[in-house]
Amino acid sequence: MSVLITNACSEKSLAVLHSLGTKKIKAVTCDSKNLCPAFFSRYSRYRFLYPDPSNFPVEFINTIVNFLKKKKTEMVFPVNSTETLLISKYKEKIMPFTKVPFEDYSKMIILHDKGTLMNIASELGINVPETYSITKNTNIKELSKTLQYPVVIKPRKATSSVGVSYANNKDEFIMKLEKTVNMFHSSNDLPIVQEYIKGTGCGVSVLMNHGDLRAFFVHKRLREYPVTGGPSTLRVSIRHPEMEKMAFKLLENLKWHGLAMVEFKLNEKTDTPFLIEANPRVWGSIYQAIVSGVDFPYLLYKMAVEDDVERTSSYRIGIKTRFLLNDLRSFTGYMRLNSNKVSTLNEFLKHDKYTYYDTFYPDDPLPAFMFTFVAIQKLFNDKYKIAGGINETIS
Repeated sequence: MSVLITNACSEKSLAVLHSLGTKKIKAVTCDSKNLCPAFFSRYSRYRFLYPDPSNFPVEFINTIVNFLKKKKTEMVFPVNSTETLLISKYKEKIMPFTKVPFEDYSKMIILHDKGTLMNIASELGINVPETYSITKNTNIKELSKTLQYPVVIKPRKATSSVGVSYANNKDEFIMKLEKTVNMFHSSNDLPIVQEYIKGTGCGVSVLMNHGDLRAFFVHKRLREYPVTGGPSTLRVSIRHPEMEKMAFKLLENLKWHGLAMVEFKLNEKTDTPFLIEANPRVWGSIYQAIVSGVDFPYLLYKMAVEDDVERTSSYRIGIKTRFLLNDLRSFTGYMRLNSNKVSTLNEFLKHDKYTYYDTFYPDDPLPAFMFTFVAIQKLFNDKYKIAGGINETIS
């Protein structure tokens, strides 16, 4: 039993590695960087480096294929968007040597492209924010006069809130839209503009077997970094039947296969869920599902090697997980946003038996120290960048 896990520098990779390692499944970890926390895990049996997939996609695929030719591996487990999309795109080159339990590239792009996703969801009767697709022929000045502010500007294909910005009036909109277009200058990645939904972010995570539901999990964001809309740093497990129904409807319609997370915003006044985006890959808060009782990495592995897995629908409610490093980085932002400073401080100091910590595993502590070391190294080298690119505040 063995699995190849990419992107060894990410906390997602470590969660996948720990899940499989504790089941005595041998794991190979790989990345384009040297100091990756997962390399230092007791569960990483073998490690190797590949070319940066963002800059050298063909070389990356060739390196993966060459490794799989030499080492018997049951399954390849890409973790972030770049590797997942590339491995999906070149599945035919990889599948002779191992299982690839992810969708075909044509379907991956449907969920990855926010504009396409909004169109499909709207046709299915799923609530979506008012959305405008920017094209080469869009009259930006005229559009700026018709929008109800604030609005959100999003690149169609970026991930983890990279490139997302907010405009509170038409002058801001024109300026920030131009900035986004210049940043993502490909004509195939012109941004979309959406109504801003004020409320709480939630996610419905699922495992599907060619359109049939096998497992699901719902969480609510409690804090995020950056505070204006970045990856979650503190979450809690919940149930929300209406959101679940919308997510299932979307993925069943696509006859989805493998993992995905559908993100929603709950309108703060009506509690109505609005679909925001979908991740056709492993999501950042996957550890939340694992400790709550839905072990997605292991379920995906079983489904890949055994062709199917029994359906599961139960998990613990009220379980919290915290990505401590980024949560501490968000502290000043929440102190600035919240008028009750004492209450905010107490929330950050709070800990209870229902809270677990991303990257810290009592049976495998070394990777957690490596995450801290790498973060400090980036800080002192002045290379650390906020994970939202050009995120802005909302008035």
